[in-house]
Amino acid sequence: MKPRFVLSLLILSAAWAHAASYVVKIEGPIDQPLAVFVEESLERAERDGASGVVFWIDTPGGRVDAAMRISDAILTSPLPTLAVVKNAFSAGALIALSAEQVAMLPGSEIGAALPITVTPISKPEAADRKVISALKGKFRAVAEARGRPLRLVEAMVDPEIEIEDLAGKGEPLTLTAAKAVELGVADFEAASLREALERAGFTTETIVIEPPARIRVARLLTSMYVAPVLLALGLLGLIIEFFTPGFGVPGLLGIAALALYFAGGVLAGMSGVLEVLLFLGGIALLLAEMFLIPGFGVAGVSGFIAIGASIYLTFGEQALMVGAIAIVAGALGLVLVFRYLPRTRAAHALVLEGAIGSQAPPRERLESLTGAIGKAVTDLRPAGTARFGERKVDVVSEGEFIPRGSTIRVVEVEGARVVVREEEV
Repeated sequence: MKPRFVLSLLILSAAWAHAASYVVKIEGPIDQPLAVFVEESLERAERDGASGVVFWIDTPGGRVDAAMRISDAILTSPLPTLAVVKNAFSAGALIALSAEQVAMLPGSEIGAALPITVTPISKPEAADRKVISALKGKFRAVAEARGRPLRLVEAMVDPEIEIEDLAGKGEPLTLTAAKAVELGVADFEAASLREALERAGFTTETIVIEPPARIRVARLLTSMYVAPVLLALGLLGLIIEFFTPGFGVPGLLGIAALALYFAGGVLAGMSGVLEVLLFLGGIALLLAEMFLIPGFGVAGVSGFIAIGASIYLTFGEQALMVGAIAIVAGALGLVLVFRYLPRTRAAHALVLEGAIGSQAPPRERLESLTGAIGKAVTDLRPAGTARFGERKVDVVSEGEFIPRGSTIRVVEVEGARVVVREEEV
């Protein structure tokens, strides 16, 4: 290909990009990876000399901190901006109102931005007044910057603001397309993206910016459905590995799950070296507490604090939810593993039975121990040694930790495996 022809193509391509409107789709839950994508898209559009940036918005809402980050990026962009709203609820409403112009598609709605608190053990409920006040202030600031009606915008956040014939006291304001335009919250209605571009004065030549694979993977790994499960699987795998001889499948699975957990945070710009070091340091402190330091004290508490700080720095306002789900899932997994897995033939290698089986007395001598009461000579984690009268026997608990010196009772004998539980004195 001749150099002049190549140069001509480059000039034409640059001229077309300059004349094009860049389209950024904000779809699904609002999260931090999406905020990174929007920031990078605005930078690219400015760098390429785009004529303007269009935000196609169809979202039920999501993280408030991510929405504020997106809002700030739109407000500070030197390029003309247009929000084309299919649905913009909660955090999505803040993003839509941040654009210079807002177009409503047929059947679209905007509003319902009351912040809610979600926990694994209770129904979603409205956040406290401090959180509502802070978010209402952000909506007000955006409305002032874009010339939107302040009271209507505030009513989207604060259910205490009553708007006659639109929203009763106790419910946040939601507007249909026609009402949003009539009241000045939006600028106009449009039947399609093309019509919205024409009415806003944007060129109808568009370039759609697609999220790169890095952002798509980050959104998956940091979602509320995946991140807590990865965290729980990672911790569970490491716990099982520490209770078993050598290094095997549980440890590898645990490390892989934690690697994916942190990979999502790093790709999304949510985690860095500090978060990873805090988490690993917390794990190290918990292990020291379990195996090196008797009882539960400073090392154990510090370990939990370090892990909690790592999760908080990564997930912000959703850290409590992520941590709670991970704890519940991990605890259930631990119970199932230590209660049922040791009963399967495939899991014999995971329950520390190698040493027990090699040194155990004949089966008929062990069966007589059923119901016997003795003392734990070592900590049972869950395996260890116990004394029954003059006899010293290798035993395994039902999964729980039993400290040395505790009174125990034999509840089951399976071949060379003696199962015990702590006896209340």
